[in-house]
Amino acid sequence: MNNPAPVARSDDLHISLESERPSATADGSLLLGFHFGPTTPADNVPGLVSIGIDPIDGDDVYECWRYRGKVSYRNVGTARIAECDDFAAIILQVPDAPPTEFRALSKTVYQDLLAAMQETGHRQLVRVWNYFSDINLGEGDDEKYRQFSVGRAEAFDIAGMTDEVVPAATGIGCIRSGNFSVIALASKHDFRKVENPRQVSAYRYPRLYGPRSPKFSRAGCLSVGDQRLILISGTAAIVGHESVHADDVRLQCDETLNNLQSLGKTISELEGLGAAATLDADSIVRVYVRDKSDRDAIEQAVGQFLGGSFSNVVFLNADICRRELHVEIDATRLAGLR
Repeated sequence: MNNPAPVARSDDLHISLESERPSATADGSLLLGFHFGPTTPADNVPGLVSIGIDPIDGDDVYECWRYRGKVSYRNVGTARIAECDDFAAIILQVPDAPPTEFRALSKTVYQDLLAAMQETGHRQLVRVWNYFSDINLGEGDDEKYRQFSVGRAEAFDIAGMTDEVVPAATGIGCIRSGNFSVIALASKHDFRKVENPRQVSAYRYPRLYGPRSPKFSRAGCLSVGDQRLILISGTAAIVGHESVHADDVRLQCDETLNNLQSLGKTISELEGLGAAATLDADSIVRVYVRDKSDRDAIEQAVGQFLGGSFSNVVFLNADICRRELHVEIDATRLAGLR
């Protein structure tokens, strides 16, 4: 992968996929960097976090969020914080735990996250990425992902966070990581959460999916400078609240893209953009694939959706929060205000 010029940007923030480990000073200060790949990067880059998930093609990939302005770095308890005028990025990484201990661990980590956020000038949680191993381990309510959902919900309850203010989010299983990683973006700007009319809101799922429903919105928008930052949660082949096409990865991918198209239409209507605004060739897209052998079929569908461009797409080998799901996609886009 070459190092492309940043393509998703506003006056102050720009986001790109790169193949080289970022520095904190190149082309703006590094607010947040995600490392995907087998190489262990140096730990002297503030704001950079190594996830423990590998791209399917094997090469290291860095998703870099750079800010054209001052970024300050500090620690608050177990959290690493990078803060600028418009955002705070908060990183927590702790040793992973088995399903029987994961509810308590998730509650603690989220309480630490919310406490760290309160120490910044940014009190609105707008986006969270959650990564941990063995996401589907355990049966019924003892499944690790369900235990995570309970712990997160308990932390939100204690903080007084209602379903009306939950952030966009992703929850993905790492194939090889030994850490529980929670990476969050907070802002002082108004966050407008978005739901998908094709899907039941995750926080309203029936009891069938666990003791507590997953606490996240399907997407969200906020205005920064002269652009909107559009944040798309992990999206899969779920219609209503049910998984569909369990035995056909291509149909699952098509249904996932239908959900993304629906979100784009909804965002455009809510924001007055006039055209579908979710994903295009300039969007930063992560495609999580459970079985690496499914990559070709998924790539073909995603390529058609994005008009044949893959310069800002990374295909990652990872587990999905429901066992019957084979693919999940999340994305970020900066769109012009007009």
